[in-house]
Amino acid sequence: MLRACHRVLRPGGMIAFAVIAVAAGLIPEQRALAFEAGPAQVAAGDGYADLIRRAGFRDAAVRDISGAYGVTAAAWIREWDAQRAELEQLVGVDEFAGRQSRRRRALRVIEAGLLKRYLFMATRP
Repeated sequence: MLRACHRVLRPGGMIAFAVIAVAAGLIPEQRALAFEAGPAQVAAGDGYADLIRRAGFRDAAVRDISGAYGVTAAAWIREWDAQRAELEQLVGVDEFAGRQSRRRRALRVIEAGLLKRYLFMATRP
C-alpha cells in the first residue's frame, strides 16, 4: 500500500497514518496482555519507518500519540455509559456489557504503557 501511495502522490506530497502497536521491550506476559486488549489488527514490531523508506518516501517521522489514544478510549467508555439505555436496546444488554468490559481492559493496558498509538508521516521526494 505504501508503494501505491508513493506512485499516486506528486513530489512533495505527504502521507500520514496511525497504527496501534504493542510497546517495545515487554515481558511475554505483558506482550500477551497488550495483544489481547488491543484491536484485532494490533501491530507487532516497529518496522514501519523502514517500510516507509523502502517504499521511496523521505523525511519519515514518527510521533507517539498514545496520550491522545488514552483520552479517546476513556471518552468512548464515558459516552457509551451516558447512553447506556439506548445502546442496550440497540445492541443488547450482554453485548453492551461485553464491549464496555473490553474497552475498560484496553484503557488499563493503554494507561500502563503496554499498548501504544503512533503517527507516521513522510514525504514523497
